[in-house]
Amino acid sequence: MKETKKKGYASTDVDAVGHNVRICPVCGRPLQGNNLVDAKSIVEDNLYYVGGVSIVSDVWLHCNFEHRYTEEGTTMENPHKLVAVVKAAFDQKGKCTTFDIVEVHPADKTK
Repeated sequence: MKETKKKGYASTDVDAVGHNVRICPVCGRPLQGNNLVDAKSIVEDNLYYVGGVSIVSDVWLHCNFEHRYTEEGTTMENPHKLVAVVKAAFDQKGKCTTFDIVEVHPADKTK
């Protein structure tokens, strides 16, 4: 089953084992593992690291990252920049309770 694809946005496909896999909107290869942002890399390693600020609500995050690895874990010849749009929720103590990647699209080349 394939998700309806908006032009320039990642689609979702199902792999042989039945897991949903995001497909890169630039090259058509799977976005998984080291190729995709996760709560640890964005929230723990970036937001929490700075310190002194606590987010205590639902927020939308635009996370810049690079699609640079193949499914086999080797470096791609032509890595490209993407943006993951994430909906995250934080409790009243500032702990991230939800981290959902809503969409992935190519990075704006003018920035």
